[in-house]
Amino acid sequence: MNCYNHFTIEERCCLREYYVKGKSYREIAKLLGRNVSSVSRELRRNCTFYRDVPRYYPYTAQKKSNLRNSYRHQGVFWDRKVLDYIEEKLSLTWSPEQIANSNCEFKLPSFKTIYRWLYEGYICNGNVKVLRKKGKTRKRLGNGGRFTTGKSIRKRDKSVYKRKEFGHWEVDTVVSGRGKTKACFATIAERKTRYYIAVKIPNRTGQEMAKAIISTLSKLPKGAVKTITCDRGSEFSEWREIESKLNCNMYFADPYCAWQKGTNENLNGLLREFYPKGRNLERVSEKTLKKNLALINARPKKVLHFQKPIDLFNEYLKKCCT
Repeated sequence: MNCYNHFTIEERCCLREYYVKGKSYREIAKLLGRNVSSVSRELRRNCTFYRDVPRYYPYTAQKKSNLRNSYRHQGVFWDRKVLDYIEEKLSLTWSPEQIANSNCEFKLPSFKTIYRWLYEGYICNGNVKVLRKKGKTRKRLGNGGRFTTGKSIRKRDKSVYKRKEFGHWEVDTVVSGRGKTKACFATIAERKTRYYIAVKIPNRTGQEMAKAIISTLSKLPKGAVKTITCDRGSEFSEWREIESKLNCNMYFADPYCAWQKGTNENLNGLLREFYPKGRNLERVSEKTLKKNLALINARPKKVLHFQKPIDLFNEYLKKCCT
């Protein structure tokens, strides 16, 4: 029975020299005394990418080979189906922790192992750009002419803090770069399910913000909107109209207490991964915005025991309709 011999480090060093010189796979195979398919497989498996250009490094290739062999002997994880699954979820902007805890027919490695495989080039060809960057809390530009009317968050029922009931919302804005345009996103988040909505509006006026909130939340069934929490930015000056049209109570967070509407602040940070600060939001298409929101809402969240916000939101909507 023929036994396949793995490439040695010496062979890999020679292979790199021939590959850099532009020799064909057949020429390399002949010089190394190897089958053409073996050379092709070696380069396909172990090339890394730098600025989208494939590069072959002997010692990196050796590390990849050693890792594959070690897991093959252990009989865990290192299966093409598992690797394909991990790479697919990374392309959908899932984090390694979300992938490791997802429901899957395969046995999955820990999220630390997924990070290590990626950093060492064993998956996605070492392209760390597939990882989402940690979103930062958005800082408000200016005081925006704040007002003092309206109900303080201190008057909101304490049960809302515990997130046991569906239908309590937080609203905010994500703005364009300074001096770029007045266009911005009206962002709306449901506290219990972490379901997230963003609507592009031409400016931050109270009229436009009220219009966006009312048109979005009025489509939901009765009982799906109980309270709305926001800050005292001038864009929420039409709060009376919002309360009247949606038949709900609107509360205002204390100054400099962004944590009082932390659900929305956190989700705004995730949206900023797609639209970094300084971006002209006027140029964002509705189609692209919907696609990115769908990605955010389809990620399993640790705080939800790795359930997806979209699934939980739809589940509670059905309960409101019955």
